[in-house]
Amino acid sequence: MLDYSFRARYPIALALCALITVLTLPLRGWLDLANIVMLFLLVVFIAAVKLGRGPAVVAAFLSVALFDLFFVPPHLSFTVVDAQYLITFAVMLAVGLISSHLASHIAEQNEAILSKERETRMLYQLARDLGAALTLEQVVDIVGRFLRVIEMDSAVLVDEGSAGQEALTIHGTLPIGDEARVHALTAYRQNAAVIDADSVFLPFAGATRARGVLAVARTRHVLQPLVEAVASLAGIAIERIHYAQIAQQSELEVQSEKLRSSILSSLSHDLRTPLTSLVGLADTLVDTLSDRHANSSDHAAETAGMLRDQSLAMHRMVSNLLEMARLQSGRVMLNRQWQPLDDIVGSSVRLLDDMLAARQLDIGLPADLPLVCFDAVLMERVLCNLLENAAKYSTPGTAIGLLARVCGPNLEVSVCNEGAGFPADRLDQVFDPFVRGFQEPTVAGTGIGLAVCRAIVSAHGGAIAAENTPGKAWVRLTLPLGTPPEMEGDLS
Repeated sequence: MLDYSFRARYPIALALCALITVLTLPLRGWLDLANIVMLFLLVVFIAAVKLGRGPAVVAAFLSVALFDLFFVPPHLSFTVVDAQYLITFAVMLAVGLISSHLASHIAEQNEAILSKERETRMLYQLARDLGAALTLEQVVDIVGRFLRVIEMDSAVLVDEGSAGQEALTIHGTLPIGDEARVHALTAYRQNAAVIDADSVFLPFAGATRARGVLAVARTRHVLQPLVEAVASLAGIAIERIHYAQIAQQSELEVQSEKLRSSILSSLSHDLRTPLTSLVGLADTLVDTLSDRHANSSDHAAETAGMLRDQSLAMHRMVSNLLEMARLQSGRVMLNRQWQPLDDIVGSSVRLLDDMLAARQLDIGLPADLPLVCFDAVLMERVLCNLLENAAKYSTPGTAIGLLARVCGPNLEVSVCNEGAGFPADRLDQVFDPFVRGFQEPTVAGTGIGLAVCRAIVSAHGGAIAAENTPGKAWVRLTLPLGTPPEMEGDLS
């Protein structure tokens, strides 16, 4: 349909009827009336296709009038001598109206198809632009430019709040007052469209929740399906960017953790060898000075003992760092064997003999404890760390307890000491790397011991937790018992 103005279409229809009359009037004596009728119907059809239904109806009535006036005897009169011409007029009018209706309907359908094709092309371009957007600001800019092309004032309200908060930041040209903000929040929370007298609010629906709201003014006819498609595409783009940022942040954290583990492993490995030599030399020096009986050597022997103790403490710290790096790398193969718990309890106590010499150690191991499948070296590290922590953070002169019992399908091992206990609000965090309980500057430590314990116990399929009871702090670990193999010579 030609893009004529509404008022211009009717004069054009009248002009077409007048033109066909002028062209066919000289042929009145040569052409049959039926052929002239067909020419007038052609004008009606052209008017229907090019000008629309209204001008075509006017052309149909005018064609009948002009045909009667100029071509039906008596000429230049609307008097009808022969009644058969009434049938001709009626048929001509009916055919003209029906053809105009059908032609107009086809033209309107064609226009609707072309309009839908334009919308589809625009949405494809929008989807392509949004697919290339890398930031939230780019999404907002693309949506705003698209809606300005179709002459719609809009605003994009994006959720930029932190977890658990709602903070819709406004971007766009549409003014958003307090009432409109309430409607936008309603659409955001309910994940459904909200329409008021001035605006339409459509949520950016994501796979898990709404990511924002698109507000469009109702100052003109709102193309609801088109705007809904825009909101849907924008919601997909915003959610894609959100998860891309999370993935990028996770990747950075993983790479950072790998780098930290690599550095810890390298430093710990490089420091462990000279520290081992230092501990050995300190032991030799202590033994050498202890053999002397001169009073002048007492101070030197005491200094050598302190050197040995500090060397051992540093050696344990470096061993923990190296063990943590190995566990985090995922390359540790457990050497699990069925063995009694009291063996590693005894070896752990002997390793900490100097530290526990001035403490009362209460060990409660039932005689009927079953065999447990674990890596002896790693579990020895766990008990050493727990006993060392208990000695460092307990009240001087108080006892330290180490208890074991069978608890359902698990073996439970507990280490307790008297003192201030763990921070009540950070019972889980104390097992994170480089996190300590109460920050006590007088107590040396790196905050890695309990993290190593959790990593080792988890690798064995167990669990570890900290808790406080009145006047005491407890660390409890559980290991699955499983079914030990039958001993050779077992008669049962």
